Amino acid sequence: MNKILCPVDFSSASLNAIEYALEIAKKFKSRLTLLHVFTEDDFNKALGQEAKGKTFKELLALANSKLKLLVNSIVEETEGQIKCDFHIEMGDLIDKIKEVAYDENYDLVVMGTTGVSRVHGVFFGSNTEDTIDEVRKPILCVPNNANFKHFKKIVYASDFLEEDKMAIQEVISFATMFDARIYVLHINLSDSQKTYNRFVEELKSFIQYNKITFVNKNYKDEVGGGINEYMQQEDADLLVAFKRKRNIVESMFSKSITQVLSYSTDKPLLVLKL
Repeated sequence: MNKILCPVDFSSASLNAIEYALEIAKKFKSRLTLLHVFTEDDFNKALGQEAKGKTFKELLALANSKLKLLVNSIVEETEGQIKCDFHIEMGDLIDKIKEVAYDENYDLVVMGTTGVSRVHGVFFGSNTEDTIDEVRKPILCVPNNANFKHFKKIVYASDFLEEDKMAIQEVISFATMFDARIYVLHINLSDSQKTYNRFVEELKSFIQYNKITFVNKNYKDEVGGGINEYMQQEDADLLVAFKRKRNIVESMFSKSITQVLSYSTDKPLLVLKL
């Protein structure tokens, strides 16, 4: 993860995401870029009274000033060990995230998330869901009420796909930097124990990581509830899921990604795309 992109709209959710992005950048010695996609209406909402009565040009200068302050504080906090810069773009948020992430070859997007009430709690806002769907980069979704302590326990939600083997290698690369234990979790709604055992043996044959645990949980409800229950049970720090491309048969977790997000109100979710 040489380059990390962190969209910022100056909300508490996006500022919280910066903390996660910074902790990852410290471990990987990454360059961190703050991206603000400027629209006058959104900026007025974010700043409230501070923006009242200002012209468009003044608002743009204020956004520039605030980003400089954030960058300077990051550089000061890390004593210059982390390279940090910022972009201001105008246009559609998702389009600009895609454009910057692709054109400048970022390895990870870290995004703060908020949303509206749903049956099972707060779900990640539509911007985050659209980013997950549209941007073919790994995306770390950080809920507003997530509190970074460490990444010591990482849960990877597996559904026996061949791509899981590649995705788990990515998880191992991440976990190694934090000396974290990985829990490969399968929520068993219909698969047999025999199928699960065969899959685990295949994975073990090529995985070179000692701190890994395989878990097969029977759950009579839906996937999201089972994952959330296990995350709480283990007091896990990070959930990782793999999302396949739309033009391929979707995985179990791709189909229920909104459902999984709706439960994850205080734990970050890393969505991998291979």
